[in-house]
Amino acid sequence: MCEHHEEVARPSVARRTLIRGAGGLLLGGGLVTASATAASAATSQNGWPAGYSSQIPLSRLVVGPADFPAGVRTGQVHTILGYVARRMHNEVEALVDGWCWGHAYRPISGSTTLSNHSSGTAIDINAPRHPLGAAGTFSSTQVSRIRSILSYCDGVVRWGGDYSTRKDEMHFEINVRPGDARLTTLVNKINGGSSYETNETWTTVRRGASGFRVTAIQHLLRARGYSLTVDGSFGSITESKVISFQRSRGLVADGIVGPKTWGALVITCQQGSTGQAVVAIQKLLTYRGYSLTADGSFGSITKSKVVAFQQSRRLYPDGIVGRVTWSRLTV
Repeated sequence: MCEHHEEVARPSVARRTLIRGAGGLLLGGGLVTASATAASAATSQNGWPAGYSSQIPLSRLVVGPADFPAGVRTGQVHTILGYVARRMHNEVEALVDGWCWGHAYRPISGSTTLSNHSSGTAIDINAPRHPLGAAGTFSSTQVSRIRSILSYCDGVVRWGGDYSTRKDEMHFEINVRPGDARLTTLVNKINGGSSYETNETWTTVRRGASGFRVTAIQHLLRARGYSLTVDGSFGSITESKVISFQRSRGLVADGIVGPKTWGALVITCQQGSTGQAVVAIQKLLTYRGYSLTADGSFGSITKSKVVAFQQSRRLYPDGIVGRVTWSRLTV
Protein backbone atom coordinates (compact mmCIF):
# COMPACT_ATOMS: atom_id res chain seq x y z
CA MET A 1 0.00 0.00 0.00
CA CYS A 2 1.12 3.56 -0.57
CA GLU A 3 2.16 5.66 2.37
CA HIS A 4 -0.26 7.57 1.23
CA HIS A 5 -0.28 11.17 0.01
CA GLU A 6 2.00 14.00 -0.87
CA GLU A 7 2.41 16.36 2.03
CA VAL A 8 0.98 19.78 1.35
CA ALA A 9 1.97 23.03 3.09
CA ARG A 10 3.19 21.52 6.34
CA PRO A 11 6.56 21.63 8.16
CA SER A 12 9.07 18.99 7.19
CA VAL A 13 8.79 15.92 9.40
CA ALA A 14 11.40 13.20 9.43
CA ARG A 15 10.23 9.74 8.39
CA ARG A 16 9.27 7.71 11.43
CA THR A 17 8.56 4.09 12.05
CA LEU A 18 4.90 3.16 12.37
CA ILE A 19 4.01 0.43 14.81
CA ARG A 20 0.42 -0.69 15.31
CA GLY A 21 -0.53 -1.81 18.77
CA ALA A 22 -3.56 -2.28 20.96
CA GLY A 23 -2.98 1.09 22.61
CA GLY A 24 -2.39 3.25 19.57
CA LEU A 25 -0.02 4.26 16.78
CA LEU A 26 3.60 4.60 17.81
CA LEU A 27 5.40 7.22 15.73
CA GLY A 28 9.11 7.26 16.41
CA GLY A 29 9.44 7.98 20.12
CA GLY A 30 5.90 9.24 20.74
CA LEU A 31 2.59 7.53 21.24
CA VAL A 32 -0.43 8.88 19.39
CA THR A 33 -3.51 7.63 21.21
CA ALA A 34 -5.75 5.52 19.04
CA SER A 35 -8.74 5.03 21.33
CA ALA A 36 -12.23 4.86 19.92
CA THR A 37 -12.89 8.44 20.96
CA ALA A 38 -9.72 9.84 19.41
CA ALA A 39 -10.08 7.88 16.19
CA SER A 40 -13.72 8.79 15.69
CA ALA A 41 -12.94 12.48 16.26
CA ALA A 42 -10.04 12.48 13.79
CA THR A 43 -10.15 13.56 10.16
CA SER A 44 -8.01 12.51 7.21
CA GLN A 45 -6.05 14.91 5.06
CA ASN A 46 -9.06 15.67 2.85
CA GLY A 47 -11.31 16.54 5.80
CA TRP A 48 -13.34 13.35 6.06
CA PRO A 49 -13.99 11.68 9.47
CA ALA A 50 -11.40 8.94 9.99
CA GLY A 51 -11.23 5.88 12.17
CA TYR A 52 -10.79 2.14 12.42
CA SER A 53 -13.00 -0.12 10.30
CA SER A 54 -15.45 -0.52 13.19
CA GLN A 55 -15.85 3.24 13.58
CA ILE A 56 -16.68 4.52 10.10
CA PRO A 57 -19.18 3.23 7.50
CA LEU A 58 -17.40 0.96 5.02
CA SER A 59 -18.67 -1.30 2.24
CA ARG A 60 -16.85 -4.05 0.41
CA LEU A 61 -15.51 -3.09 -3.03
CA VAL A 62 -14.94 -5.83 -5.62
CA VAL A 63 -13.93 -4.99 -9.20
CA GLY A 64 -13.17 -7.81 -11.62
CA PRO A 65 -11.02 -10.30 -9.68
CA ALA A 66 -9.85 -7.69 -7.15
CA ASP A 67 -11.28 -7.45 -3.63
CA PHE A 68 -10.21 -4.23 -1.89
CA PRO A 69 -9.46 -5.21 1.75
CA ALA A 70 -11.68 -3.41 4.30
CA GLY A 71 -13.56 -1.75 1.43
CA VAL A 72 -14.20 1.97 1.06
CA ARG A 73 -16.55 4.50 2.60
CA THR A 74 -20.23 3.69 2.08
CA GLY A 75 -22.44 5.89 -0.07
CA GLN A 76 -21.26 8.51 -2.52
CA VAL A 77 -17.57 7.71 -2.00
CA HIS A 78 -18.17 4.02 -2.73
CA THR A 79 -20.02 4.89 -5.94
CA ILE A 80 -17.27 7.24 -7.13
CA LEU A 81 -14.21 5.16 -6.23
CA GLY A 82 -15.95 2.03 -7.54
CA TYR A 83 -16.52 3.84 -10.84
CA VAL A 84 -12.83 4.83 -11.01
CA ALA A 85 -11.70 1.28 -10.21
CA ARG A 86 -13.99 -0.26 -12.85
CA ARG A 87 -12.80 2.10 -15.56
CA MET A 88 -9.17 1.48 -14.56
CA HIS A 89 -9.83 -2.27 -14.83
CA ASN A 90 -11.64 -2.04 -18.16
CA GLU A 91 -9.64 0.70 -19.89
CA VAL A 92 -6.18 0.99 -18.32
CA GLU A 93 -5.05 -2.38 -16.93
CA ALA A 94 -6.70 -5.41 -15.38
CA LEU A 95 -6.81 -5.26 -11.59
CA VAL A 96 -4.98 -8.02 -9.74
CA ASP A 97 -6.44 -9.53 -6.59
CA GLY A 98 -4.18 -8.94 -3.59
CA TRP A 99 -2.63 -5.86 -5.20
CA CYS A 100 -5.48 -3.41 -4.53
CA TRP A 101 -6.24 -1.67 -1.23
CA GLY A 102 -8.92 0.44 0.41
CA HIS A 103 -9.39 1.56 4.01
CA ALA A 104 -6.46 1.51 6.44
CA TYR A 105 -6.21 3.61 9.60
CA ARG A 106 -2.73 5.11 9.48
CA PRO A 107 -0.87 8.40 9.02
CA ILE A 108 0.90 9.59 5.90
CA SER A 109 4.49 8.39 5.85
CA GLY A 110 6.70 11.02 7.47
CA SER A 111 3.78 12.85 9.05
CA THR A 112 1.23 12.72 11.86
CA THR A 113 -1.59 13.67 9.45
CA LEU A 114 -3.96 10.80 8.78
CA SER A 115 -3.96 9.37 5.28
CA ASN A 116 -7.15 9.58 3.24
CA HIS A 117 -7.20 5.80 3.43
CA SER A 118 -8.05 6.31 7.12
CA SER A 119 -11.44 7.74 6.19
CA GLY A 120 -12.11 5.15 3.47
CA THR A 121 -11.85 7.81 0.79
CA ALA A 122 -8.87 6.46 -1.15
CA ILE A 123 -7.87 3.35 -3.06
CA ASP A 124 -4.60 1.88 -4.32
CA ILE A 125 -4.61 -0.01 -7.62
CA ASN A 126 -2.06 -2.70 -8.57
CA ALA A 127 0.39 -1.39 -6.00
CA PRO A 128 3.41 -3.60 -6.88
CA ARG A 129 3.39 -2.29 -10.47
CA HIS A 130 3.21 1.35 -9.39
CA PRO A 131 5.35 1.70 -6.26
CA LEU A 132 5.41 4.80 -4.08
CA GLY A 133 7.88 7.37 -5.38
CA ALA A 134 8.15 5.90 -8.88
CA ALA A 135 7.15 7.98 -11.91
CA GLY A 136 6.30 6.74 -15.40
CA THR A 137 4.90 3.37 -14.31
CA PHE A 138 2.01 3.78 -16.77
CA SER A 139 2.49 4.11 -20.53
CA SER A 140 1.51 7.31 -22.33
CA THR A 141 -1.61 5.57 -23.64
CA GLN A 142 -2.56 4.46 -20.14
CA VAL A 143 -2.01 7.97 -18.76
CA SER A 144 -4.27 9.35 -21.48
CA ARG A 145 -7.02 6.99 -20.35
CA ILE A 146 -6.46 7.92 -16.70
CA ARG A 147 -6.84 11.57 -17.72
CA SER A 148 -10.18 10.68 -19.34
CA ILE A 149 -11.37 9.12 -16.08
CA LEU A 150 -10.24 12.12 -14.02
CA SER A 151 -11.84 14.53 -16.46
CA TYR A 152 -15.14 12.71 -16.12
CA CYS A 153 -14.90 13.07 -12.33
CA ASP A 154 -14.74 16.89 -12.59
CA GLY A 155 -12.10 17.45 -9.90
CA VAL A 156 -13.74 15.20 -7.30
CA VAL A 157 -10.99 12.58 -7.66
CA ARG A 158 -7.25 13.20 -7.47
CA TRP A 159 -4.52 10.89 -8.79
CA GLY A 160 -1.24 10.37 -6.94
CA GLY A 161 0.57 10.59 -10.26
CA ASP A 162 -0.22 14.31 -10.22
CA TYR A 163 1.47 15.00 -6.90
CA SER A 164 4.03 17.78 -7.23
CA THR A 165 6.52 16.07 -4.94
CA ARG A 166 6.67 12.32 -4.28
CA LYS A 167 4.62 10.49 -6.92
CA ASP A 168 2.13 7.80 -5.92
CA GLU A 169 0.76 6.41 -9.17
CA MET A 170 -1.15 3.53 -7.57
CA HIS A 171 -3.29 6.00 -5.61
CA PHE A 172 -6.69 7.65 -6.23
CA GLU A 173 -8.50 9.74 -3.61
CA ILE A 174 -11.56 11.89 -3.01
CA ASN A 175 -10.40 15.48 -3.42
CA VAL A 176 -13.35 17.39 -1.91
CA ARG A 177 -14.71 17.68 1.62
CA PRO A 178 -17.86 16.02 2.96
CA GLY A 179 -21.02 17.75 1.78
CA ASP A 180 -19.45 19.27 -1.32
CA ALA A 181 -22.17 19.60 -3.96
CA ARG A 182 -19.86 18.12 -6.58
CA LEU A 183 -20.17 14.72 -4.90
CA THR A 184 -23.92 14.55 -5.57
CA THR A 185 -23.49 15.89 -9.09
CA LEU A 186 -20.91 13.24 -9.96
CA VAL A 187 -22.90 10.38 -8.39
CA ASN A 188 -25.98 11.42 -10.38
CA LYS A 189 -23.82 11.57 -13.50
CA ILE A 190 -22.42 8.07 -12.87
CA ASN A 191 -25.81 6.53 -12.04
CA GLY A 192 -27.87 8.30 -14.64
CA GLY A 193 -25.56 9.59 -17.30
CA SER A 194 -23.45 6.54 -18.02
CA SER A 195 -25.35 3.28 -17.71
CA TYR A 196 -22.57 1.29 -19.38
CA GLU A 197 -22.18 -2.42 -18.77
CA THR A 198 -18.88 -3.18 -17.05
CA ASN A 199 -19.08 -6.86 -16.09
CA GLU A 200 -17.13 -9.48 -18.01
CA THR A 201 -19.19 -12.38 -19.41
CA TRP A 202 -17.12 -15.27 -20.73
CA THR A 203 -18.18 -18.48 -22.47
CA THR A 204 -16.19 -21.58 -21.50
CA VAL A 205 -14.67 -23.42 -24.47
CA ARG A 206 -13.04 -26.86 -24.44
CA ARG A 207 -11.89 -29.74 -26.60
CA GLY A 208 -14.56 -30.80 -29.10
CA ALA A 209 -15.87 -27.26 -29.64
CA SER A 210 -15.80 -25.54 -33.02
CA GLY A 211 -16.70 -22.20 -34.50
CA PHE A 212 -15.97 -18.51 -34.03
CA ARG A 213 -14.83 -18.73 -30.40
CA VAL A 214 -12.29 -21.44 -31.22
CA THR A 215 -11.06 -19.36 -34.16
CA ALA A 216 -10.53 -16.42 -31.79
CA ILE A 217 -8.69 -18.63 -29.28
CA GLN A 218 -6.38 -19.96 -31.99
CA HIS A 219 -5.55 -16.47 -33.26
CA LEU A 220 -4.88 -15.32 -29.69
CA LEU A 221 -2.61 -18.31 -29.08
CA ARG A 222 -0.71 -17.39 -32.24
CA ALA A 223 -0.49 -13.82 -30.96
CA ARG A 224 1.03 -15.23 -27.78
CA GLY A 225 3.69 -17.06 -29.77
CA TYR A 226 2.15 -20.54 -30.08
CA SER A 227 2.29 -22.07 -33.55
CA LEU A 228 -0.89 -23.77 -34.74
CA THR A 229 -3.33 -23.81 -37.63
CA VAL A 230 -6.41 -21.62 -37.34
CA ASP A 231 -9.18 -23.99 -38.40
CA GLY A 232 -11.92 -23.29 -35.85
CA SER A 233 -11.70 -26.82 -34.45
CA PHE A 234 -10.68 -27.37 -30.80
CA GLY A 235 -8.74 -30.59 -31.11
CA SER A 236 -5.78 -32.15 -29.31
CA ILE A 237 -3.23 -29.68 -30.73
CA THR A 238 -5.23 -26.62 -29.67
CA GLU A 239 -5.78 -28.21 -26.26
CA SER A 240 -2.04 -28.81 -25.83
CA LYS A 241 -1.28 -25.18 -26.73
CA VAL A 242 -3.88 -23.96 -24.24
CA ILE A 243 -2.31 -26.13 -21.53
CA SER A 244 1.15 -24.72 -22.32
CA PHE A 245 -0.21 -21.19 -22.13
CA GLN A 246 -1.99 -21.90 -18.83
CA ARG A 247 1.19 -23.28 -17.30
CA SER A 248 3.12 -20.22 -18.42
CA ARG A 249 0.63 -18.02 -16.52
CA GLY A 250 0.32 -20.14 -13.38
CA LEU A 251 -3.26 -21.14 -14.20
CA VAL A 252 -4.87 -24.55 -13.74
CA ALA A 253 -3.53 -26.44 -16.77
CA ASP A 254 -6.71 -28.26 -17.77
CA GLY A 255 -6.86 -27.20 -21.42
CA ILE A 256 -10.24 -25.52 -20.86
CA VAL A 257 -10.63 -21.86 -21.81
CA GLY A 258 -12.73 -20.47 -18.97
CA PRO A 259 -12.92 -16.92 -17.54
CA LYS A 260 -9.39 -16.89 -16.08
CA THR A 261 -7.78 -18.28 -19.23
CA TRP A 262 -9.77 -15.92 -21.46
CA GLY A 263 -8.76 -13.01 -19.25
CA ALA A 264 -5.08 -13.91 -19.52
CA LEU A 265 -5.24 -14.74 -23.22
CA VAL A 266 -6.92 -11.63 -24.63
CA ILE A 267 -4.88 -8.60 -25.65
CA THR A 268 -6.16 -5.03 -25.44
CA CYS A 269 -6.21 -3.58 -28.96
CA GLN A 270 -7.01 -0.15 -30.34
CA GLN A 271 -6.46 1.92 -33.45
CA GLY A 272 -2.86 1.40 -34.55
CA SER A 273 -2.62 -2.18 -33.25
CA THR A 274 -1.67 -4.98 -35.64
CA GLY A 275 -1.34 -8.74 -35.61
CA GLN A 276 -3.20 -11.93 -34.84
CA ALA A 277 -5.28 -10.47 -31.99
CA VAL A 278 -6.60 -7.82 -34.40
CA VAL A 279 -7.44 -10.55 -36.93
CA ALA A 280 -9.45 -12.28 -34.20
CA ILE A 281 -11.32 -9.06 -33.41
CA GLN A 282 -12.10 -8.45 -37.06
CA LYS A 283 -13.42 -11.98 -37.54
CA LEU A 284 -15.52 -11.72 -34.38
CA LEU A 285 -16.99 -8.41 -35.52
CA THR A 286 -17.84 -9.91 -38.89
CA TYR A 287 -19.51 -12.85 -37.15
CA ARG A 288 -21.53 -10.35 -35.09
CA GLY A 289 -22.75 -8.63 -38.24
CA TYR A 290 -20.15 -5.84 -38.51
CA SER A 291 -18.51 -6.97 -41.73
CA LEU A 292 -14.93 -5.97 -42.48
CA THR A 293 -11.72 -7.41 -43.90
CA ALA A 294 -9.62 -9.46 -41.47
CA ASP A 295 -6.28 -7.93 -42.43
CA GLY A 296 -4.78 -7.64 -38.95
CA SER A 297 -4.60 -3.84 -39.10
CA PHE A 298 -6.69 -1.87 -36.59
CA GLY A 299 -7.52 1.23 -38.60
CA SER A 300 -10.36 3.74 -38.60
CA ILE A 301 -12.84 1.33 -40.17
CA THR A 302 -12.18 -1.35 -37.56
CA LYS A 303 -12.51 1.27 -34.83
CA SER A 304 -15.86 2.44 -36.19
CA LYS A 305 -17.13 -1.15 -36.19
CA VAL A 306 -15.90 -1.65 -32.61
CA VAL A 307 -17.66 1.53 -31.49
CA ALA A 308 -20.88 0.43 -33.19
CA PHE A 309 -20.67 -2.98 -31.51
CA GLN A 310 -19.97 -1.40 -28.11
CA GLN A 311 -22.94 0.92 -28.47
CA SER A 312 -25.18 -2.01 -29.36
CA ARG A 313 -24.13 -3.80 -26.15
CA ARG A 314 -24.23 -0.71 -23.88
CA LEU A 315 -20.45 -0.81 -23.44
CA TYR A 316 -18.30 2.30 -23.08
CA PRO A 317 -17.91 3.33 -26.78
CA ASP A 318 -14.22 4.19 -26.87
CA GLY A 319 -13.27 1.92 -29.79
CA ILE A 320 -10.78 0.07 -27.56
CA VAL A 321 -11.12 -3.71 -27.32
CA GLY A 322 -10.36 -4.42 -23.68
CA ARG A 323 -11.47 -7.36 -21.55
CA VAL A 324 -15.14 -6.40 -21.34
CA THR A 325 -15.46 -5.88 -25.10
CA TRP A 326 -13.57 -9.12 -25.76
CA SER A 327 -15.95 -10.95 -23.44
CA ARG A 328 -19.00 -9.59 -25.27
CA LEU A 329 -17.52 -10.44 -28.68
CA THR A 330 -16.93 -14.05 -27.62
CA VAL A 331 -19.96 -14.68 -25.39
